[in-house]
Amino acid sequence: MEFKKKMPFGDNNQPNTKNVLVALLIFVIFMVAYNYFFGNPQERRHQDTQAQPDSPEQTAGESDENDHDDVVKPTVAESLAKDSRIHFESGKVSGSVNLIGGVIDDLSLKEYMETTEADSSKVMLLIPKNTPSESYYAISYKDKTHNETVSNEALWTKVDSTKGSVTIKTQTQNGMIIERTIIIDDGYLISIKDKIINVSEGDLRVSAASDLIRSNPKHANYAVVHDGIVGHFDGSVEEIKYSDVKDKTAIFDCDWIGYTDIYWLSAIINKDKNTTINYSKFGDDSYKCSTRSKKDIKIAPNSIAEMSYLIFAGPKDIKVLNEYAMRLELPKFEMTIDFGWFFMLTKPLLYFLGFLEQILPSMWLVILVLTLIFKILTFPLMQKSFKSAAKMRELQPKIASLQKLYAKDKLRMNQEMVALYKREKTSPMSGCFPMILQAPIFFCLYKVFFISIDMRHAPLFGWIHDLSAPDPVYIFNLFGLLDWTPPGILRIGVWPLIMGITMVLQQKFSSWTSGSKNPAAEKTTEMKIQENMMLIMPAVFTYICASFPVGVVIYWTISNLFSMGQQYYANSSIRKSNARKTK
Repeated sequence: MEFKKKMPFGDNNQPNTKNVLVALLIFVIFMVAYNYFFGNPQERRHQDTQAQPDSPEQTAGESDENDHDDVVKPTVAESLAKDSRIHFESGKVSGSVNLIGGVIDDLSLKEYMETTEADSSKVMLLIPKNTPSESYYAISYKDKTHNETVSNEALWTKVDSTKGSVTIKTQTQNGMIIERTIIIDDGYLISIKDKIINVSEGDLRVSAASDLIRSNPKHANYAVVHDGIVGHFDGSVEEIKYSDVKDKTAIFDCDWIGYTDIYWLSAIINKDKNTTINYSKFGDDSYKCSTRSKKDIKIAPNSIAEMSYLIFAGPKDIKVLNEYAMRLELPKFEMTIDFGWFFMLTKPLLYFLGFLEQILPSMWLVILVLTLIFKILTFPLMQKSFKSAAKMRELQPKIASLQKLYAKDKLRMNQEMVALYKREKTSPMSGCFPMILQAPIFFCLYKVFFISIDMRHAPLFGWIHDLSAPDPVYIFNLFGLLDWTPPGILRIGVWPLIMGITMVLQQKFSSWTSGSKNPAAEKTTEMKIQENMMLIMPAVFTYICASFPVGVVIYWTISNLFSMGQQYYANSSIRKSNARKTK
């Protein structure tokens, strides 16, 4: 990336200098704003937890928003130990079904850990109900004939259990038996099939409902990474921030809906078009995505009605999401990944990064090859920038003469300079635009390293154990020698420092390879401002990038080294071309 290269062509040209400063200022504002919106991925990294439940009697109706507000809730470990449960395990997940309510409120991802520590616990997407961050999926029925409800507090008993399947049942006082079979596939899909058996002497009229609950989420507050409710409504993907969820909102055409953060998704998959979907908020910070049957289910004596439900709980891995999208015919399911403003660049880049990971043996080679490919693709832009810089250097004596001739008439001087640029078919900004146009590529790379599940906890070498997090070794605690964690403003790691050094070297290399020092050009105030600006740029970018994913910082460092080689090649070609013209 060549955003910060010293611009040798603006030394004696006031309009040119101002344009360069404006371009640099715009880029710095972009970087600061992007850093502010994304925040520090290490300090503000979303905790891998979710959820909260409805109150006992309302999963088939409305929730009591004030239930249990003053009750001291048990921890996850306490809840798992005291509740009656049936455990299950499949290829990718493990967990248990709570026999109180027949709910799925314990699900962990076997391949993903909370932290990079050796003793870290696994990422838990569904969390026991009645705990502070409870998250579960509950199905309820109401026998309207006898005004009796099977809620998330009903007692269930075990029928059968295998590695990836659990069967349980419950019975009401008035002759309704529900036999529930929960099947977990080899991935992250949970299928639930309920048989509702009428053993009473009369007809039953039953309503069905299901709720995916999430309470007290660890709000990430990333302005450009969605954290909240997401779903496919009326043919398009909709994102709803938690802060925007108020009263119950009904959705009449919904294929899937759930909760998303940076890496994880838990969602209801709605294959039954005879249901209505809604989402709502209850309590201080609890949310509910729900399904409701449009029509009551009528069951004759000694008859059976069947109901089916699907939920997804897993990582936002684009390969996994695409697989389920194809298998279940889920429109735009991969769009649960927030590709950001530059969708057309970010999405293919995410695919390409995954491809490189499959064919290359290490992440170091992935970053190296990715950098090389981008430098090759952007070289025509950089070549144009180098040629523009060379052309401006050739014009410096003429520019200096105009500045001296019209020193007391700034308007006339600017007019003459514009005429000069027109005659010579060049422009001061022609060297800036090719570099500024590369900014979207850098932002997309930032985004990909930030949201890619493959980058999460991906090690490189040495002290780098997570390419999606900032460099964890800081220069202000002597790289870990001091038992002290610096405040956020002083958390400048080793790789951001190396990157800053390569920026300085690149500026020096730019001046050296230009091969042009014009003694006739007296330094103006604008020139001095520009030079000082360029001197502080490495320090500014070192500080800004200290909170970037370290994978991006390493990419930029390698990019700077490649840029020096490109600049040497380009300037050598320009000098040879000029030499041939003079012969």
